[in-house]
Amino acid sequence: MKKIIVNILLGVCAVGLAYACFASIYSDIAFDEEKAAREKKVIATLMKIRDAEEKFKMSHHGEYCGTIDSLIDYIKNDRAIDKIVKEGELTDDQLESGLTEVEAVKQGLIKRDTIWISAAEALGIDNPDSLKYVPIGREGGEIQLRKKSAFNLKSNEWDLLVEVRASMDDYLDGMDAKKVKNLKAELKKLNKNKADLFEDNADDTDGNWYGLRVGDLQDPTNKLAGNWE
Repeated sequence: MKKIIVNILLGVCAVGLAYACFASIYSDIAFDEEKAAREKKVIATLMKIRDAEEKFKMSHHGEYCGTIDSLIDYIKNDRAIDKIVKEGELTDDQLESGLTEVEAVKQGLIKRDTIWISAAEALGIDNPDSLKYVPIGREGGEIQLRKKSAFNLKSNEWDLLVEVRASMDDYLDGMDAKKVKNLKAELKKLNKNKADLFEDNADDTDGNWYGLRVGDLQDPTNKLAGNWE
């Protein structure tokens, strides 16, 4: 009888251990899936901001926009070229005579009309104001945007750099705090965190920062690349 009871208890323990292992593995998988889903939304927002910065740079003599509020204002109120419509063509005789399209436009032989659309329409952004905040996680968690000038030793010129950040503490808010802490520890070992000019927004007392970003204020060669790319 005692042997039967012992066997039953051992069986219960085995089932309990198996369930605990399964629950732990499932919990890790669920965390990773939720993290990936949240990061996908944040990356989509950062890519919209990157596109807007590139569009702004094209129409502002190579300058990047320096704050998220001014970038949103540009998206909402500025315009961009949709296309240029040309009316008229040079004839063979005109081409043989050396007449160029530029001269033909001046003479009114060819007409060109510029079709303008809003910057928001050109960028495909329906709600520019939403770009200021992380799209998931902590309510009111703000996207951080900074720019600076840096001397590029390779080109021997000054470069204008911009960096846009979304903090992990914001977009993973509400998820398992212990798992988030362990994730940060792993990233720190891999040197995937960074402490620099954003120390006022550091995520812990050591000044380490964790999250997703495009651009790099310390790397003139970055060219608005994402740290997930």
